[in-house]
Amino acid sequence: MTFIITLIAWILERFFHWHHLKRWEWFTHYEKWLSVHIKTWQPYLRLLINVLPPLMVVGFINVLLSSFLYGIFKFIFGVFVLLYCLGPENLWVEVYQKIEQNHKGEKKAVDHVEYFHEKFVRSIFIKANDRIFAVMFWFVLLGPIGAVLYRLIDIFSVREEYGLMPIAVQSKQVLDWIPIRIFTFFFALGGHFTDVIAIWKKHFTQGLEMNEFLLTECGMAALDRESPNQDISSLGKDALGLLDRAFVMGLVVLAICVLIL
Repeated sequence: MTFIITLIAWILERFFHWHHLKRWEWFTHYEKWLSVHIKTWQPYLRLLINVLPPLMVVGFINVLLSSFLYGIFKFIFGVFVLLYCLGPENLWVEVYQKIEQNHKGEKKAVDHVEYFHEKFVRSIFIKANDRIFAVMFWFVLLGPIGAVLYRLIDIFSVREEYGLMPIAVQSKQVLDWIPIRIFTFFFALGGHFTDVIAIWKKHFTQGLEMNEFLLTECGMAALDRESPNQDISSLGKDALGLLDRAFVMGLVVLAICVLIL
């Protein structure tokens, strides 16, 4: 069931645009209400109190639906939760929009074109992990609770207003450590294996602060960059092609694990 849910959610995220349905305003209102009552607590306790109730609700519903109609409702709930936690913006749509804007001259001129292009592509890899791969990894490991946990921590990691950003960033780094190392290994399988695996082995055991460095360096090494002056369109499309191959290989590995176990 986990494999089928993950496959369906990835296909829906890859080929359809659902961002208008993925709204987390309810969590923002919940944050504001709760922060008034626990603002003097330690940051780690405040973060725990913020994420624990939604996780308990999701876990309770997931268990409750297990006994209905042979788990069909649980299956539907799993697809809904995973799809809701992906994104919220569609990565592929956003990248093609950026490419189109660049072609229309809407991007400001930059002195270091190569640096600008590489920065853009590196951000694609980071977003691919934050929005999709890490969410799917924790869903496979912990079910709907895992997907919701990662998304909530990710939300806090980019918000400064409640004073929880530092502890949330650290928590996100912990949650990212394993997924990024698996994701980058798929980069090696889907790109220039020798170049990627050399970087992968060198930085695999390093600490949490090296997560994004490992992710972006392996991603850039996996790409087929014929010349340093490739335009943003070519690099962006190559990055998306690499991600597609990595996700497909991840789904294949998950299917094999399901069959074996």
